[in-house]
Amino acid sequence: MAIKFLFCAGWLITSQVFAATKMDKIEFINGVSVQSGKHDSTRIYRGFITKIFPYGLSSVKFSVMKFQDRCNDSYKKRRKYTDKSTSCKYHNDNLVETIVVKDINKSGWTKDLNEVDRYVLGRQIYNRGSFGHYELVIVYEGKNTENQKIITVTQKMMNDEETKKYTKPVFEKDSAFDNAISTYTLTETGPNETTVTYEYKAETEHWILNKEVSVPQVFSSISKSINDLVKTMDEQSSLQSRDIASN
Repeated sequence: MAIKFLFCAGWLITSQVFAATKMDKIEFINGVSVQSGKHDSTRIYRGFITKIFPYGLSSVKFSVMKFQDRCNDSYKKRRKYTDKSTSCKYHNDNLVETIVVKDINKSGWTKDLNEVDRYVLGRQIYNRGSFGHYELVIVYEGKNTENQKIITVTQKMMNDEETKKYTKPVFEKDSAFDNAISTYTLTETGPNETTVTYEYKAETEHWILNKEVSVPQVFSSISKSINDLVKTMDEQSSLQSRDIASN
């Protein structure tokens, strides 16, 4: 059993809604478990996968944290806040660009138990229209009851008021989802082996995504996004492992 982490309040609210929701749509698509259900007027979506990578913990952590390397070169001209000439190292269908804000406001929040890092991402997205939001990234490190090293990375979508606690936003939130959080749990299961559990949860009251008829399309999108992410992590971890070995 992993150590108990204390997540931020927004994540706890999302967890409560999720726990109260009966997941009446459950599928397994290309290795990804996808689920959906409704709680009052809110539809919940979940995607989940566990993979074993033949790389050390530090290499896999490196691959998780390279958020700015994932984007879509076809959308270079849509970039507003990053260099239009930079090529994406790894393809992400809908990501236009990612702003990484490390110099965040240090007041107004309290460091969590086992927290080792915290910063903000600004995301610009294109999917039949332009969208944008900010995410809070928190990194936790510790050990489980088997004395295995554990690293947990959370990415939580923030509303405009939450974002202002950490930085001065250059754009306002515009998203079809009300809340979303991604959680990576990395467990060191050997000197050159890391087990990764990735979970994505999202809530929406969007008039289209809320409908039952939209669930299959969202399921397909979640499955593809998670499999693309796993592929990217595998490639980045492999390159990082070779770099470490050569030094």
